[in-house]
Amino acid sequence: MQFKIPESLKKLSKLLHNNLFIVGGFVRNSLMGLPVDDIDICSDITLDNLQVLLAETPFEVKVKSKTLGTAIITIKDQKYEYSCFRKEVYGKDGSHAPISVEFIKEPREDAMRRDFTINALYYDIAKDEILDFYSGVEDINKKLLKTVENPEFVLSNDGVRILRLFRFQSELGFKIDRETLTTAIKYAHNVKALNGERVVYEMERILHSSQRYPGHSKNNAFMKSFKIFNKFGLWACFGIDVPKLKLKMVKKAEHKTQGFLVDLVDTVNPISVSYYLQHFLTNLGVNKKVMINLINILSGYYDALNGLDNKSYFFKYFENFATIHKLLIHKSAFLASKYEFFYRYIISHKLVIQAKDLKISGDDIKKVAPNVDPKRYKAIMNSLLSDVFDGKLQNEKKDLLKALDNKLKYL
Repeated sequence: MQFKIPESLKKLSKLLHNNLFIVGGFVRNSLMGLPVDDIDICSDITLDNLQVLLAETPFEVKVKSKTLGTAIITIKDQKYEYSCFRKEVYGKDGSHAPISVEFIKEPREDAMRRDFTINALYYDIAKDEILDFYSGVEDINKKLLKTVENPEFVLSNDGVRILRLFRFQSELGFKIDRETLTTAIKYAHNVKALNGERVVYEMERILHSSQRYPGHSKNNAFMKSFKIFNKFGLWACFGIDVPKLKLKMVKKAEHKTQGFLVDLVDTVNPISVSYYLQHFLTNLGVNKKVMINLINILSGYYDALNGLDNKSYFFKYFENFATIHKLLIHKSAFLASKYEFFYRYIISHKLVIQAKDLKISGDDIKKVAPNVDPKRYKAIMNSLLSDVFDGKLQNEKKDLLKALDNKLKYL
């Protein structure tokens, strides 16, 4: 073989008595001529013995999970994820967490717990040879995704593997073995058992799969998987109450997640866009800051389509307009141009469009009117901003403070 193995990994293999294997993505991608992000390694050496063997060496061992026999091995700026050979038994909840683990000696047994044949390839560093127990090399050549064992055994109790199946289909451009696909569809409901963070991670990878291996993946590679989701009504697994999505904007948008959310809203047609997105994204466990930003972008897109007046529009969406414009232009070039003209006018004339640009702040309100409830500060600042924008008031601290007295009477 002619794999490019880091010298530190060759040294590590010798320290472990030439008992070390690289497994998974590194081997697969090396055979395909694709870039490698990280290197997963494994052997039959338990964590306790691993720490003994690497004591007083340049390698540092940080235990990741005692139960699973996993650790991070680092040397300088290089990092390797290590696992001890193991057998796993899963429960029936589909949550990707084994209910029992047994550490074993043979890589052949370890391979049984892996997902797809193309990921169950072991490279023996010392012997410079590949151990291929499931014809993974042949499946790489066939561009085929297939489970290592019977699909029922591999997929029936693990929602993550089902998401990974569609992710690899999108990233690698492989087709899915018929029995594997049929079983994945049968057990797709297991995705519901996963935490939202993992679902979001896998969905993001599917949506942006074209960017994973530039020059290898096709544009909109995710459509292979999404067509399957539509055909078999798999969106319910993600908390989406429609069997089929109108997949239009996601194919055009530069930011695929935003395009997907537009298609979701267009399909569901909720009474309130912001409320629906908040409910959907919260249930998925999306970071609050990210969620607020996404809701603002999508709300700005739909408010533009509804023709919100320029002043109100840019008070709400000025910061995100450059992003909103990239979506809007795919729906209405006229509206995109109209709002862009005013956006550029605001910038070129240095108009005060955000409360944070006023020459006073909440601290000034507190000094002038200490008894005012801080919850009223936002309304007060927005009222002052409106007057400044309309030219009724100068954006000078003395003028703003003078106007503040009148505002306090009515707000």
